[in-house]
Amino acid sequence: MSTVFGKILAKTSVLALVASPFCAIAAPSTAPISTFGLLGSYNDFKLEGGSESEKDHMPEGGLFYNFGNKMTAESGFIYQAGVDAKFGERDDNKLKEGQADLDLGWRAALDARNFVDVLVGGGYTWTRYEPGSTDYDMELTAKTPFAKAALGYNHQFDDSTLRVELGARHSIGGEAHLKVDDIGSDTVDLKDRTNPYAEVSLLMNQKGDLPIMAGLYYTRTEYKLDEDSDAADNTKLKRDEFGFKVGVAF
Repeated sequence: MSTVFGKILAKTSVLALVASPFCAIAAPSTAPISTFGLLGSYNDFKLEGGSESEKDHMPEGGLFYNFGNKMTAESGFIYQAGVDAKFGERDDNKLKEGQADLDLGWRAALDARNFVDVLVGGGYTWTRYEPGSTDYDMELTAKTPFAKAALGYNHQFDDSTLRVELGARHSIGGEAHLKVDDIGSDTVDLKDRTNPYAEVSLLMNQKGDLPIMAGLYYTRTEYKLDEDSDAADNTKLKRDEFGFKVGVAF
């Protein structure tokens, strides 16, 4: 009896040793990743100046790239750096913009699959909006450094990670150059504004050779001149952006 029992125990030990590497491989990697892909968005604009206001909407398309462990880390220090560029045109309206972000934070585990984090960071946004009009040609270019703060939640599935992030970007010392044909041009400071945003991201096929990231986002942005000028009478631009991102992670 003891001999049979010993053989069974020995076989079980061998199977455990053989299987252990595969068990280790099964866990998703927590290393930082690069993600490159396409983005698209739909934008609602409301431009107010003097006693007049103008509403418009415009689609956009572009590219994005980021690097970091915000989607993969389980606990401890997290970070992500990213850039994107977008362009939109509809009728006579044109929109060009670029943005760079840096996020730094700390993540805590609630259990084996759920994690929460706090983020701070900053970045820079460049935007040029050219609304079409039969009365005049206008070009509004905004350059805005910003600070940001956010809360995040990650949930790990067997082969994917879902992330929700809610936060705000606070513009600091931005400036706008407004050019209006037949009136003139001027460069003035922008008032500091706090603009909320929300993101939902899903990193899929984490154990495979080609992980895919897909996400949705919303951003509210308001640009307001800090002082009146000859070219701008209390000009304000409000924008609601609804977008998506799809890319490959490597």
